[in-house]
Amino acid sequence: MFNNFKYLVREGFRNAWANRLMTLASVGVLVCCLVLMGSAILVSVNISNIMHLFEEKNVVMVFLNDTVSSSDASMTVEDVKNQILSVDNIDSENIEFIPKEKGFSTLMSRFDENLKIIDTLGDTANILPDAFRVGFKDPTRYETTVEQLKNLPVVYTVRDNREYAEKLMGINQTVTVVGTWIVGLLLVVSLFIITNTIKLTMYVRKLEISIMKSVGATDWFIRMPFLVEGIIIGLSAGLISFGLVSYIYSAAASAISDVLATGALPYRSMFLKMLGAFLGSGILSGTIGSLVSIRKYLRNDGGLNDE
Repeated sequence: MFNNFKYLVREGFRNAWANRLMTLASVGVLVCCLVLMGSAILVSVNISNIMHLFEEKNVVMVFLNDTVSSSDASMTVEDVKNQILSVDNIDSENIEFIPKEKGFSTLMSRFDENLKIIDTLGDTANILPDAFRVGFKDPTRYETTVEQLKNLPVVYTVRDNREYAEKLMGINQTVTVVGTWIVGLLLVVSLFIITNTIKLTMYVRKLEISIMKSVGATDWFIRMPFLVEGIIIGLSAGLISFGLVSYIYSAAASAISDVLATGALPYRSMFLKMLGAFLGSGILSGTIGSLVSIRKYLRNDGGLNDE
């Protein structure tokens, strides 16, 4: 039994090597498919994570009219704070005044070189209004509370997360739709190439297969080397794709962390799941391609029939 297994696996590797150009073509197309699929999944997972963080923070920035911090200001910071707290659903423990100087300093520290030119404009801190960072008690009343804040006479505008959330949802939908179509197309192409790779091997070994059949070899014994060949193609594509996506994601995550405060999800938290997904998808694709080609051959060629 073990000797038979060794023989079948060895024959599978021999088949893959004998048609190495077609094997490489199969692996290449399947790699493209899996890389796109993996990238789309990672983008979607990170967008979902950012959306979740937005919901958890449940915080908005309330920018004020010019009523605070000037010598002729009509209202004090405390007066404005009390107006904001008069809105139902405001968390009194989660409200913080952000003077324009602090806001500008934070902005400069985040973007550094890109905004140094603003220093030449004079009183740079005045380009930003004073603001309050405000948290809500009940996140389900988010939109209603934002509208109430905007209606306050002391409020210039409210920066909430809805705009970002809508943009992220749009990006996520676009990535999902486009990614699905591209992955689907490439998957069909990869299955076509894998199928023809197996068919070529079977055609070359047509006489050998006929002899094996005539001496009593079962169809499954004949199938196994070609099935192993398909698994080798899929496994190779899965490992290469996993390595490429891991490298690309690590580089992209580093760049994103410099721009977004939230950063990207650490890859180590998804390592095993992504590895399993790539290997599983690759092996499944190779297996399906092999079974399709073998089934057609055994049905139509050489008088061989499925058992």
